[in-house]
Amino acid sequence: MKRGSMTSFHHPSSPTIAAIALFAICLPVMAGNACSVLQRFSFTEPSVKLETVTITGVSLTGGSLRLRLDVHNPNAYDLEGTEFSADVNLEGTHFGQVSRTAPLSLPAEAHSAVDVDLTFTWAGIGAAARGIISRGAVDYELLGRILIDTPIDDRWVEIGTTGTATLEDLTR
Repeated sequence: MKRGSMTSFHHPSSPTIAAIALFAICLPVMAGNACSVLQRFSFTEPSVKLETVTITGVSLTGGSLRLRLDVHNPNAYDLEGTEFSADVNLEGTHFGQVSRTAPLSLPAEAHSAVDVDLTFTWAGIGAAARGIISRGAVDYELLGRILIDTPIDDRWVEIGTTGTATLEDLTR
């Protein structure tokens, strides 16, 4: 060996301490990031609540109502709804059906007001009239589903909300 030259002995198959340390530090960070990404795209179903009912028309054959729904998207990303349909029951009796085919935008972590129209005939109003006459209110049920476009797939979300609407609620 010549004077002044240095010889390095490095065996390519043996890991260095630096490589092991780097791997030990990066593994938890990569696992944490993967969990964070998965959590960001986990899906929680939106909730739907009937907010108001407005009488929009009355005729000899029946009438029409506008239902304002409060739809809450609890997810960290926007959702798009493409179809909505629901049955409306009053006092336990089928009253009508609502549907909406117009696009529905649900911003991330927000409540959105969604209006749907319902046309009814006088034949279906008997149960509601009994509730209003006896208690000044009518019990309702809104049962249906919304087709939601999530970042991963399209899925049907079942909705079901119940409550009581007073005569004052109906005449606003």
